[in-house]
Amino acid sequence: MIEKLPRHLPLLTRPLVNSFLVDKRTCNRVAASDNWQQPDVRVVPAMTATVPPLFGSDMLTDPYAMYARVRGPIAWNEQMGLWLVTRYDDVRWALGEPRLSSTMPSPAAGSADGSSGLLADMYTFVKSSLVFTDPPDHTRLRRLVIAAFVPSVINDLSGPIAAITNRMLDEHADSLDLAAHLAEPMPIAVLGQLLGVSLSEPEGAQLKRWCDDFLLPFGRDINTLSSDELARVKAAGEGLHGFVDTVLSRRTANGTDDVVGRLLAGESEDRLSEQELFANIVLLLIAGHENSTSLIGNGAAMLLGLSDVRAELARDPSRWPAAIEELMRLVTPNQFIRRLALEDIARGDHTIRAGDAVLLTLAAANRDPEAFPEPDRFVFDRPNRQTVALGHGIHYCLGAPLARLEGRVALQTVFERWPAVRQAGDLVYANNFNVRLLHSLPVTTS
Repeated sequence: MIEKLPRHLPLLTRPLVNSFLVDKRTCNRVAASDNWQQPDVRVVPAMTATVPPLFGSDMLTDPYAMYARVRGPIAWNEQMGLWLVTRYDDVRWALGEPRLSSTMPSPAAGSADGSSGLLADMYTFVKSSLVFTDPPDHTRLRRLVIAAFVPSVINDLSGPIAAITNRMLDEHADSLDLAAHLAEPMPIAVLGQLLGVSLSEPEGAQLKRWCDDFLLPFGRDINTLSSDELARVKAAGEGLHGFVDTVLSRRTANGTDDVVGRLLAGESEDRLSEQELFANIVLLLIAGHENSTSLIGNGAAMLLGLSDVRAELARDPSRWPAAIEELMRLVTPNQFIRRLALEDIARGDHTIRAGDAVLLTLAAANRDPEAFPEPDRFVFDRPNRQTVALGHGIHYCLGAPLARLEGRVALQTVFERWPAVRQAGDLVYANNFNVRLLHSLPVTTS
């Protein structure tokens, strides 16, 4: 039995998407060298009044019209203090560019309410997370973590995903909300199965609340968090720590051949440390449900308005995998991610300087007409299926097969059970620009 993890509880930022952007006015550009160190930067939250209309409230319901307006060559945005990358070819290049770092800038210290201490704990924690590391640390972590996601483990979840989906639909068939009753709870319940813990609906809802609260400081300016919200962040960290302890207490280093067993395995001199293990299990919890929740909710909302696509899927169910790929492109769960230049990089007519922040808008790239003709239209058989919805290169999402499987099973089940299902109320979106999440999608099934 492994020992309990340390009770010092550093926290985690949102996987794949870091909504904290570097304020270029206080960022020291650093000349390239073999001894490059993190520049002295101040982090400012992306979603505040200081951010231009690119991320205004009207973008919550429909961000794609704005992306179409700003899409173009890589450009410096003075107000946000970063390079904005919007075209498909540029985003693919940036995702594979080793001189653009995934690491998170060190937070500034000195806030009166103690929030800077909270950010410092988060920074300590994310350094152990696969998403926010660069090679060689990333190479080692990915090699150890990817062993847990062998195809057989994911494929074995097909039956449980179908059973959980049908149970949730049965329980709420009389007053169904596809966001609240399926897209939000189902992926969390599946993760319980993946981690060897059966979760009741209330337990799954509590785990999701912990995940959501855990990320509050990365949804907006940490200095605007109330004392109650800061307390929720700390309580969420303790709750997630207890959940991970429960999961790990049921396994040994030579235990069962499942995701947790594989995470615990490895040579004694090269296995995940306690902090790395905790960081990447929590990463699995958060990344493992948000992508699927976004895909299922937004995918369902889109299909409700595409009667011709639904008719084609009813006629030929073998086209569901292609439909999921096209939905992934159109709804892009993670709208954007950030990078930081390690050295001067020439691209087109510009030079990205060492220390510059770079914002990669995946959602804009996925609707670039140069890569995807008629980009706003659903097309089953596009010649180019290499979207950037789940990243590209060494940071391609390890959970992509699970997100695709959950999305296909959930949406196929809904539309095969109720061919005449239709929207029955207004859509309600979460106040989140990074991961587009529907809180409510009421439907009628008759």
